Amino acid sequence: MSAIANLNAEEARKRFKNIIDVLKYHVATGRFSYVDRIMSAMSPTVVEETVREAIRAALSAASSPKSIRGNLVRYNESKKLWEPQEAVEVKYVEEERLDVEQARRGAIPIRARLHGELLQIGNEWKILYTPPLLPKESELAAFFDEVRRDLNVARLVASLAMTMD
Repeated sequence: MSAIANLNAEEARKRFKNIIDVLKYHVATGRFSYVDRIMSAMSPTVVEETVREAIRAALSAASSPKSIRGNLVRYNESKKLWEPQEAVEVKYVEEERLDVEQARRGAIPIRARLHGELLQIGNEWKILYTPPLLPKESELAAFFDEVRRDLNVARLVASLAMTMD
């Protein structure tokens, strides 16, 4: 029996934090295919190829971050509406525009909260997707080693990528 048999979600979250973050970034932006492929993988090779592709795509996106100033938009529980709050500067790599009136009433993709900030910039509301954390070689190697021992580790990591922190 391998030592990984006792790996729980919290340990996986700590050990493979950046791999989870890369996958979380892709889920937030609506690219579920990486997580779907990992969840359905029947061999470690499929997981390794998928994770490498996800990292390559994230690296490409993260290579040219932008910065913008706007007002954070938060949910006002008493009014049951989303409202602009304090001004902040956000570093981002992708954006998604929202219809302001629909967004005020809650038409904001929940996935966006996995790896994005909702900002009002002028009269527009945008989801700004923040740069993903890229794994170091040692984290990637440890993950691949564990996946080769137990494919369920990959499924656990993919599942964690779809959760709010």
